[in-house]
Amino acid sequence: MKGDPESEWKGAPPIPVIENIHKKVYEAASIPPEALDMSTWHTCGTTHCRGGWVVHLAGEAGYALERFHNTLLAAQLIYSASGYEINPCRFYDNNELALADMKRLAEGSE
Repeated sequence: MKGDPESEWKGAPPIPVIENIHKKVYEAASIPPEALDMSTWHTCGTTHCRGGWVVHLAGEAGYALERFHNTLLAAQLIYSASGYEINPCRFYDNNELALADMKRLAEGSE
């Protein structure tokens, strides 16, 4: 379809990079506390799981990648392109474990 951003490439869309990914994901997922819901990828525009936040923070490019692959693979690819090889098991932690891991990474990247 002409004008459709996804029609401009052949195959998978480009993988976006999130600068300072650990800090941005932790901030988004922890403020307010209801912003993180590890039980589903996207609850609404202000509540996501860890992978959902990665896709959301990458903007339309993240959502295009999610539509092409799926949320899990899109989030892994974005993390990788942003300089971090995340274990996919981290996307299935509970809220407490996920937030603790995100905080550890955010504080370690200062």
